Amino acid sequence: MHVKTLLMYLCIVLMLVILSGCSNEIRDIEDTNNYRWQKYMNFTEYSLLEKGISYVEVVAIAGGGGEETNPGVYVWLDEILLTQAYEIHFQNDKLVSKKIIEKRGYSTR
Repeated sequence: MHVKTLLMYLCIVLMLVILSGCSNEIRDIEDTNNYRWQKYMNFTEYSLLEKGISYVEVVAIAGGGGEETNPGVYVWLDEILLTQAYEIHFQNDKLVSKKIIEKRGYSTR
């Protein structure tokens, strides 16, 4: 019984290590920013996005990860304009469409 418990704990630890490794690349990209707002996107970065690039490539261009609003749909706030954001759609981890959206209401930043 003791061996089964030990194996179960080892499996849980292994899963946590694997799962935490998935976001390390994005966290490493965000850690290179000198300022918090640099993880947002600007129009110049948005213009560099092309169909077929991966989510991690978009994160590298923007300097940070977007907020997933729906499966495969991520939104990056604009670095300067509180009323603008960038909605990027992915399918099979490839960019399929992008658009600029207007934000309304109260901002928390």
